Amino acid sequence: MKKKFWLHFLAISAAIVAIFTTTLLIISDKTLARAGKECDTISIVATFNEVTKTLTATQTIDYKNRTGQTLNEVRFHIYANAYRKDAINPPVAPNEPQAYPNGKSFGGIAVHSVKVGSLVEHKISGADGTVLIVPVNGFKAGSVARIVMDYTITLANIKHRLGFTNDAINLANFYPVPVVFENGSWQEYPYSHNGDPFYNDVFNFDVKLTAPKNLVIASSGTEIKPRHFKSTAIRDFAIVMSKNFQILHKNMGGIAVNYFYLNDNSPQKSLEVACNAVKTFSNLFTKYPYRQLSVVQTDFLHGGMEYGELVYIARDMLKNQAERSEHEYVIVHEIAHQWWYGVVGNNQSSTAWIDEGLAEYSSMLYYDYNPDPNFKRAEMIKNSRASYNSYLKIIKGLGIQTDATMNRDLNDFVTPMEYVYMTYVRGFLLFCDLEDLLSRDALLKSLKEFSHNTMFKTASQKALVNTIEQTTKRKVGLFFDTYLVGINLF
Repeated sequence: MKKKFWLHFLAISAAIVAIFTTTLLIISDKTLARAGKECDTISIVATFNEVTKTLTATQTIDYKNRTGQTLNEVRFHIYANAYRKDAINPPVAPNEPQAYPNGKSFGGIAVHSVKVGSLVEHKISGADGTVLIVPVNGFKAGSVARIVMDYTITLANIKHRLGFTNDAINLANFYPVPVVFENGSWQEYPYSHNGDPFYNDVFNFDVKLTAPKNLVIASSGTEIKPRHFKSTAIRDFAIVMSKNFQILHKNMGGIAVNYFYLNDNSPQKSLEVACNAVKTFSNLFTKYPYRQLSVVQTDFLHGGMEYGELVYIARDMLKNQAERSEHEYVIVHEIAHQWWYGVVGNNQSSTAWIDEGLAEYSSMLYYDYNPDPNFKRAEMIKNSRASYNSYLKIIKGLGIQTDATMNRDLNDFVTPMEYVYMTYVRGFLLFCDLEDLLSRDALLKSLKEFSHNTMFKTASQKALVNTIEQTTKRKVGLFFDTYLVGINLF
């Protein structure tokens, strides 16, 4: 009788779970579709020349004026010019020669023409020419302007977001992207070797790429035809190409998780970690809304980098297979960014602690549900706190005044180390201490609500605080204000 009842109970439970999961899928799909209808589409037709290492493209965007006022110009970030020789704000710090596998190398973007109906006289602005200004006289609020531009990008021989090495071609942040218009002005930010100097709205992408057939392509979006990719409502579109890629795939309830790798002796384990991360964060926050995710091992100076539906994982993480746990941690952290900065956006140039702190905190949560002896919650918090305190002592010992404020533009951090400690480490500790204040369950409930409420939008400190206060009925504004100005509370 008990066995019969138990089987009956399991059957009912399975049905409920199936219905609930299907409902989440439908809600997620509808939210994504609605976001796609409300944002602009960037269409790119590009050709990559493997000999000259150049990308020639025609880009079209039907740009809708959502500013609420009449505009006379539309501005675009053209980050490729940060790779120019003698850039004031280069992509890597001067003391990072390892970024250049064959000695210093430079690139850039040449914008050949811009049309808004007919040819217009565009301008290049910014300290390093990283802003493109397109005249659109009398562009009324609510109207749409079709902007077509032709350009050629020359890649530097560099292990970075945009560049090439002997084994990989990284194409990220290569296209002109509209500058966010906020509080009555264009939110222009210079490039920075600290952090991720990007602040983008979501866009649909339609990208057609012509490239040598020997190159295997990993890309944001879904491949609807050979080398033709489409994405809905993502922050950034990225491509990585290599003639040496090997690929593993796994379908997770309609989500294709792909692993492109170069030097992984246990690729199935890496794919498993990626799948577990998608599953864990979907359960904790909001369901992953896209149809695919590509985890791409490539030549990259730092541990990893996040893009819409695609993440970089530095191949150097596995130079020594004994460092496998760090490689897997980077996979988890970068996939966490699909929620924090991806689905839920923030200004990475001025509030980097939001996405980096949440990505680090989410990575710890991952190991709560996917135990690994190398990453235990108590030790992760203890080690982070000890490392942060050691950093403060070292700085003090050198006679340098500590600046522990967290709401800063990237170039206001004096060194990359200061940036890391004040965004990753202190950001992580902020959410750990907030968890102690509220309880783990209360904070998770708040983050789930936060992710639902701000899907495909840009989140701020105020929005985060408001959501937590409304969800928990606890006042946390003073906690954040105090923490962000550099005062330790725990």
